[in-house]
Amino acid sequence: MSLTITVNGGGTFTASMEEGPVSFTASLAAVGPQGPAGANGAPGQGVPVGGTTGQVLAKASGTDYDTAWVARNPFNQSLNTTDSPSFVDLTLGSAESYAFKWISSGAEGGLYYENLPIVSINGFGLQLLQSGMSVTFGDTTQQTTALPSGTADGYIVIWNAANSTYVSSPNETRALFMLGTNKTGTTIAKGKAVYVSGATGNHPEITLAQANSELSSASTIGITSEEIANNGTGKVIVSGRLENVNTNGFSAGDTLYLSPTTAGGFTTTFPTQPNHGVLLGYVTRANANNGVIEVVVKNYQELAEQSDVLLTSKTNLDLLSYESSSGLWKNKSFSTLGLLTSATAASTYAPIASPTFTGTVTIPAGASISGFAPLASPALTGTPTAPTAAAATNTTQIATTAFVQQEVPAASTTAAGKVELATDAEAVAATSTTLAVTPANLSASYQDCDHFDFQGNAWTQSVSGTGASTAQIFNGKVANAPTSAVGYGILYSPTYIINRGAASNSPATWGKNYALSFRFTNASGTIDTNSVGRILFGKGSATTTPGLAVRGFGVEFSVGGLLKILAHDGTNLTTTNTTHTVTSIVSQDVTLRLNSSGTVECFVNGTSVGTSTGGPTSGTNSVGNAVHIEAENIATLTNTRLALIVQNLRLTKDI
Repeated sequence: MSLTITVNGGGTFTASMEEGPVSFTASLAAVGPQGPAGANGAPGQGVPVGGTTGQVLAKASGTDYDTAWVARNPFNQSLNTTDSPSFVDLTLGSAESYAFKWISSGAEGGLYYENLPIVSINGFGLQLLQSGMSVTFGDTTQQTTALPSGTADGYIVIWNAANSTYVSSPNETRALFMLGTNKTGTTIAKGKAVYVSGATGNHPEITLAQANSELSSASTIGITSEEIANNGTGKVIVSGRLENVNTNGFSAGDTLYLSPTTAGGFTTTFPTQPNHGVLLGYVTRANANNGVIEVVVKNYQELAEQSDVLLTSKTNLDLLSYESSSGLWKNKSFSTLGLLTSATAASTYAPIASPTFTGTVTIPAGASISGFAPLASPALTGTPTAPTAAAATNTTQIATTAFVQQEVPAASTTAAGKVELATDAEAVAATSTTLAVTPANLSASYQDCDHFDFQGNAWTQSVSGTGASTAQIFNGKVANAPTSAVGYGILYSPTYIINRGAASNSPATWGKNYALSFRFTNASGTIDTNSVGRILFGKGSATTTPGLAVRGFGVEFSVGGLLKILAHDGTNLTTTNTTHTVTSIVSQDVTLRLNSSGTVECFVNGTSVGTSTGGPTSGTNSVGNAVHIEAENIATLTNTRLALIVQNLRLTKDI
């Protein structure tokens, strides 16, 4: 568009515009001297008559001299192809020509002229600006581009810069999406999880994601919202609502994770390591065709991806250790941390259970390692082994049992300078007079004491119940319980106490060391479980009821039950179970020891089986301290009565 204004002499001007006739009416003051009058033109029709104030003369048609008076168009009116612009109070120099031009450059456009204030369009109103400034207009190209057709409820119009057109996108684009290019060689279906595997042109390449590796899971970007052919480009929902997908088999509210078994697939179970965890979103509608997924992609970080963890040159068995100097957790080897692996520990330390030592074993100071015996004072279990030292070795080397056997002769032999040990039989029978014996196998462990054997002295019986009887057999004493009914049979010694190996009728004084040893068995085969036996010291000869009710100690037993220690301190009876189970009353060698502190310890076949602290520590019994052998039926018998035989009965007292 161009506008040309020519100023004539005599205060008139003419104007022309490429989009139709334009006439202007203005009061123009002379700005300079007028030139000489020009020649008269050819005769013509002349100026039409009429007109009103402010109108201008303009061409009415293409015919020569066809003009008409028209209304002027002031600057504050809109400008279009049908209006004629008018200038009011515009002062121009006389007989000068000024050119008004419309220019368009890219997205800018405007009116400009020289030596006059510029004219710009502001909201389609004209405004005078300062000289030297330009007028710009926004790009109007897109305003004339047609909008897409075929839109539906909720569709959104989007500008596609690739082909300079508008496109409409369905409801699902209320989410954030990207355009991805499929270079996998096959079509990627709608509703598949994909990851960024490269780039083509201005778009990322996408491939089906899978949680079975870091490569195919760490760059998971979203879920396809349409089918994308090979070499094609399509939309991938990155965040937001994905509609019209198959969510059959899921339930509304299910959490979806990237599947480790199906490429591009979903699972509701968080993948187990070494598979990788990737959250894909949540099912908001379960349906085979109209399913909806709210897409929220989150790739769960691995250990090395934490900001305070630095893993470098990882090797097998590295440990994660905090380093205060850097403030980081780092992978470090056992040796760097000053630790031993199981292999190096095994070559340095002996296991606690059955260690095998090599070389000359010494015991230097060493650190304690869990599961291994420390070098210093190891507490070994099992059957440890070690090298056997040579004969006559006298060092800190460990002595094996083989070394002891070769250096210490067997019992009852004589060898100069050697310690000889008594056999168990000698210790129990106290027949060894020259060999060292262990206290646990002695009848009594006292060096200055009285003792009395009850093999040949007279016994008194006390019975109660149908068939109750007692009898004395060779080399022992027997007490029989009743044959059927509840009752008891008792044998008791008339001896109250011993005095230098002889019987005495004087009461004993408690608070000293006593030992009662014997062997018991049975005389009649199977024993009824309702029968019990007792061997006691401390009951007076006048006490013929079974049990212990005065100061004293002893044992109680029944076949199939635990051997029990009975201890009475003059006020209370204490019954303590030992660890020994009486499976048959055959060759049970028992030793009971009472010390001055009231502790009673029980030995069976030379082994300690239990201790009681309820024994007497002071005082005397009113009628002395006799030994009782008792057999009692505590309930109706179902089998055979108890027949208790006691042999090798000995009482020892510390003087």
